[in-house]
Amino acid sequence: MTRPSAPRLSPFDWVHETAQPRVLAALIVVTVILSSWLTVLGVAVTTDAAPDGIVTFELARTADAARLILDSWDARAREAAMLLQGVDFLFLVAYPLSFSLAAVRLGRRLGGRWQGIGVFLSWAVLLAAPLDLVENLALIRQIEFGANDTAAWLAWACAVPKFALVGVATVFVLASGSVAVIRRVRGH
Repeated sequence: MTRPSAPRLSPFDWVHETAQPRVLAALIVVTVILSSWLTVLGVAVTTDAAPDGIVTFELARTADAARLILDSWDARAREAAMLLQGVDFLFLVAYPLSFSLAAVRLGRRLGGRWQGIGVFLSWAVLLAAPLDLVENLALIRQIEFGANDTAAWLAWACAVPKFALVGVATVFVLASGSVAVIRRVRGH
């Protein structure tokens, strides 16, 4: 008896099922490397005015708050902030694709509602990329030309849903991954 195939609704259906684990592994490796690089760069932009580094700047929301952060950065920190934004242009491709493929694979492995949620999240988390892109452009504009209410608000308006999407995807991947491990251990 043949097993019915899973519905072809995810962003990764063009990648053969047998290649998906290797693609996911490569995406995770790239994501971890870029994340580590961003963490190292982030040390230079962590100040009293920006205790969470670039994330504080992303969430500044007003020109006054952004100005305090920019004023706390010396020339080296501003250079690091620009490099950080450049690296983030690579990262904003890697992390959504990693979460997307992980969500769809775990959802399909577990089936049922997990599968539906996984496929939905595999598309939804991809929205983090354009949000991150616009956020980066708003931050770069402020680093280059000074704090600006419109740019600060735009960065914040993109960062909040981006973080929400990544948070939901993280919870799903951790929860579904845990369930998959438990099922495997129990022999289901």
